[in-house]
Amino acid sequence: MPGFRTATVPEQDVDIRVRGPVTLPDLACVRHAVAEARWRESGAGHLRIKLAGYRGGDRRAVSAAQVNAELCGRMVRAQATAGTVADAVRLALSRLDPRVRRLRQRLAGCEAGRPCFIGEPWELRARHVIPPALRVGGNARRVARHKTCPPAVQDLGAAALTMDLRDYDFHLFTDESSGQNAVVTRADCAGFRVVADQPRLLGAATEGVPVAGPPLCLPAHTLPEAVRALAASGAPFLPFTGVGSGRAAVLYQRFDGHLGLLTSLG
Repeated sequence: MPGFRTATVPEQDVDIRVRGPVTLPDLACVRHAVAEARWRESGAGHLRIKLAGYRGGDRRAVSAAQVNAELCGRMVRAQATAGTVADAVRLALSRLDPRVRRLRQRLAGCEAGRPCFIGEPWELRARHVIPPALRVGGNARRVARHKTCPPAVQDLGAAALTMDLRDYDFHLFTDESSGQNAVVTRADCAGFRVVADQPRLLGAATEGVPVAGPPLCLPAHTLPEAVRALAASGAPFLPFTGVGSGRAAVLYQRFDGHLGLLTSLG
């Protein structure tokens, strides 16, 4: 991955990718935290950990950790920020464990037919907040990463579950009923919010999924317009339909203070 250095811990089946001022003592702390977490007991497989150290305009150190694991070929993810690498990793691992257990329980109780989401323990939380020290203002901000992907074809229940299991604040998917791209986002304790280019054509809300109001319409923007709209809103991300492409996209703030762009391939 561009900008990252790789370190492997074969005895723990862990790959660590590092960017910024992350030191050898930091990596030793990571190995210790992974050993303490006893993550193998949850049934998860290979771990991939991304670590990044930053210093903002006030020179305050901020560390970000993202931990990815696999269970039966499915990806589970958690992320966290803290003042030190060790604290960020421990927090991310503590957030990963309940997600792995939740997925394992769902797979164990899998029955034929459509999945049921009644009684699902949804994570009704606020969006992640980018630490102020990492925010880059004015013309210094740039789109540092552009990722395109074919969205998974899902109903709202599967899309919201994916977002929970991967610790996302938003999830771009293809609505299985209408065939159009849609984005599900978090709405704090109210549940989830859905936006799409033609929201009236979306399938009915999945039973058991808390939805905060009716689906909304994606705004249409060029990329420069989206950058300005995101800056004006102060929000961590902005779903929109690209003018010209007609494809759904999400512009979001990265932990390094710059921007990322996720675009649908279809």
